[in-house]
Amino acid sequence: MSVIVVLRTSDGRSTWVGSDTLVCGGNLKQDYGPKWIVRSPWAVGVAGHLRTVNLIERNMEALTGNLKDAYEFALRARDVMKADGYQSDSEERGPAGFGGTLILTNATGAWVIGSDFSISTVSPGMAWAEGSGREIALGAIHALQSLQAGHAPDDILRRSIDAAMALDINCGGHPWIHEVA
Repeated sequence: MSVIVVLRTSDGRSTWVGSDTLVCGGNLKQDYGPKWIVRSPWAVGVAGHLRTVNLIERNMEALTGNLKDAYEFALRARDVMKADGYQSDSEERGPAGFGGTLILTNATGAWVIGSDFSISTVSPGMAWAEGSGREIALGAIHALQSLQAGHAPDDILRRSIDAAMALDINCGGHPWIHEVA
């Protein structure tokens, strides 16, 4: 799995994103690179299958071109995944879930797209994380922000990703950080 992290500045002028760079398959691991696809003005983070990272990267223009909002992105992403053969992982009634979570962001907003394509907004000054290292990263972010020591957003993300890589067996590689401005 992985850890992807987003932090919106409290002034709402920029959004910081980051991830680990490790991918795992079976008992093997490989340093792959960032789990974020950045095409100005949008960035999309993927926590889940490597195939989803490949698919989002390949279809980024169609997914974000003339994009109105996060809801439209979720519909487009679901359609692209269905066309690629993704199937619902649930036999229960309700929305189809394709296993994995996306984070959509631009300079002035961030939205978590759940595996069922539900949408939640990340408020200014707040952070969120997804992936197997999520709880560890969120704990580190909370601790760093509560210190009120004036940590820069990139420092908070780097430290939170470092914590996830140190304690979650499925996170690794190195921290990758980017400002979406």
